[in-house]
Amino acid sequence: MTLQSRQTLEDLRQSAQAAWLWDGMRGRLVWANKAGIAAFDGQSVFDLIDRVFDPTEPGIAKIAELTQLLKRDEQQIVALEFPSTGRTDAFACRCWLHSLADGRPGLIVVENAGAAVKFADEKLFAQMPVAAILIARDGTLSQPNAMAQIMFDASTKTDLSSLLGNAQKAHALLGRLETTNLLSSIESFNGYYGAREARLTLQRLADAEGPFAILLLEDITERRQLEKSLGDIQALAPRSQVPDAQAFAAVAQSLKEAIGPEPKAAAAKAKVPKPYDPSYAAKVPKTIRDGLELGGKAVLIVQNNVPVFASSKAVSLLGYPDAMSVLQDEPLWQNLASGQLISARGGVFPAAITTARIAWVNGPAQQYVFSPLEADAPHKVDADSAPLIVVEPKPSPKLAVVPHGEAPTADTTANDNHAAAEELKNILDIASDGLITLDGEGRILSFSAGAEAIFGYRIAEVMEKPLADFMAPESRKILRDYLAGFDGPGLATVFNDGREVAAIVKQGGNVPLFMTIGRLQSARSKAVFCAVVRDITSWKRTEKELREAKETAEAASRQKSEFLARISHELRTPLNAIMGFSDVMRLGQFGDIKNEKYRGYVNDIHASGGHLLSLINDLLDLSKIEAGKMELNFTAVSVTDIAEHAIKLLQEQSTRGRVLVRKSFPDKLPRVVADLRALRQVMLNLLSNAIKFTDPGGQVIISASVTKSGELVLKLKDTGIGMNAAQMKDALEPFKRVETRGRETQGTGLGLPLTKALVEANRAKFNVTSESGQGTLVEIIFPTTRVLAE
Repeated sequence: MTLQSRQTLEDLRQSAQAAWLWDGMRGRLVWANKAGIAAFDGQSVFDLIDRVFDPTEPGIAKIAELTQLLKRDEQQIVALEFPSTGRTDAFACRCWLHSLADGRPGLIVVENAGAAVKFADEKLFAQMPVAAILIARDGTLSQPNAMAQIMFDASTKTDLSSLLGNAQKAHALLGRLETTNLLSSIESFNGYYGAREARLTLQRLADAEGPFAILLLEDITERRQLEKSLGDIQALAPRSQVPDAQAFAAVAQSLKEAIGPEPKAAAAKAKVPKPYDPSYAAKVPKTIRDGLELGGKAVLIVQNNVPVFASSKAVSLLGYPDAMSVLQDEPLWQNLASGQLISARGGVFPAAITTARIAWVNGPAQQYVFSPLEADAPHKVDADSAPLIVVEPKPSPKLAVVPHGEAPTADTTANDNHAAAEELKNILDIASDGLITLDGEGRILSFSAGAEAIFGYRIAEVMEKPLADFMAPESRKILRDYLAGFDGPGLATVFNDGREVAAIVKQGGNVPLFMTIGRLQSARSKAVFCAVVRDITSWKRTEKELREAKETAEAASRQKSEFLARISHELRTPLNAIMGFSDVMRLGQFGDIKNEKYRGYVNDIHASGGHLLSLINDLLDLSKIEAGKMELNFTAVSVTDIAEHAIKLLQEQSTRGRVLVRKSFPDKLPRVVADLRALRQVMLNLLSNAIKFTDPGGQVIISASVTKSGELVLKLKDTGIGMNAAQMKDALEPFKRVETRGRETQGTGLGLPLTKALVEANRAKFNVTSESGQGTLVEIIFPTTRVLAE
């Protein structure tokens, strides 16, 4: 959508659409055009400026939120509701940022009656289960929903080109969308986790005033990788030279011949396996038989109580000469149905058997996969298959030593797995943090030694109990919300930053903990969550001590500043009287002073009083700034006028010291947002110091410029005596004077620190660079937010 936020207030003043400028931080109106005034039933703009709005009113709350979230050159179309105006329907408005007179962000709101918000239910759009974002005709992106914000950084992906990383592709997609209402394309995009593949679906919207289209992104990276891996597996299998259509026809014919007549229902229901039918299994395609043999497992398959397949591994383990002998051995198949394997020698074969229903020719079949079972081998079961059938084995040695270079047997592998599990448990028990596994309902399944030490309970005391029972009442809701956050597509599943909770320990009382919970990915485990807890009692104690120390220091600094401010006020009252009376005597308003010595004393009293008053004023200003009570009136200030004012006031001092003062300013220097009185004092202090510490014949240059980034830099450079690093450090400390050999000057040590404090109070940066004998350069840098566009 074309950025209409380029419109100025003057443009909107003449617009027939209602327009307002809001101070979002205070929830107050600053400006409105005629249509905007009428929309709020006002007679003039002053009626709206004086009006107080409820901060919780939906429209005011939304304006405050947009003021914080919107970025420059970004706009949004939203619905604003103002029930206090008596209007029942919502304003459909375009909103963008606009700087207020004091530099703070404001929000321009323009009613767009013809452009109703495309998604009246913004919550529905925000919670769509697919990444969605609005797109303008020029490719600008706006209003990414929650899923889109999870996939990529919306603050850096401002248009389609930056999202795809290819301006040519973005331009081509937008061009195609001009000719159709809907298009779909698979493209790469730059997400949080690098380059990803996604299916882009662009739906053009009908309303010309609103967004141009809606963009849906479906991440298909994993699907494409799976597709590629499947393609690689198929590429490894031998391929015939027959075309695909003919190959499928050949397989279909082979399966049709293998199926033969369907078994009778009575036979299918028989409990005892039927005799082996050689013609039944012989027709199974070679491709299927080779696939079963390729796994190297002992496999037996029965369909409709008829033995149909025995793998080479099964034949070898059971001691039969060939597969035909296995398939024709009726006692073997009869006992297999009851969970026993009979070998060729007639004895029970110790084995672990897993069963599963599989697809087979002419319908499903029952597959038995077995492996030899030793006495100490753990009984495991595949969660995806039927329950394990265990045939009790004969006694065997508990441990077999495998010589170097030989393949491990089943018993050594089982022992290795058991040893690894035991070692992992010992490592976790050493950790001071507690590890707790939970089921889907939040009940405890395991409790590490660290958790036992923190809670004071043994594992037998907490097993199968809800973890919430061991939390303080105020922390139970935190735990429940934490676990609930893992359900659904919320941000909690991506940004997991832990929670602070309080646990109830067995010894009595509460212990502060930092808890991090993660979802376990194993589908074969009863545990659904793993919680890691850490005792942060010492951290909380340290945090409390630091906070108390900080508050004490701030209180002491505040008391000092308040004392300076109070004593300065107390001193200034009698000092004004001294200066007033001495001025009356010096001017002889009630008669001349005939004694010349007395006249000299009066002049000294007046000069000393003026110096003392200047010191007290500096102390008062410095204490106000430190106490945060300095009252500044921010207005649009001309830096050029400030410099000329200071040069004019200090002309006599520069002439007396034979120091040349020059200025260099561009013709159209923008104004800055600052306090006029404070900025004048800053310039007078800096220029006075520069003249004071510059030898006769030297010069002081005042200049200003605007950088490429939009900052305004005010510079004051002199050719004076300069300072080394130690002297410059002292010069910036209050009440410290820089002593220079052979040069006695009056000073209180407050000039430069007060100047720096005044600059920073005006939201500007203060930099000083100096070198002994080479002069000093002072830079005052006003950020872009404090520079006003002309």
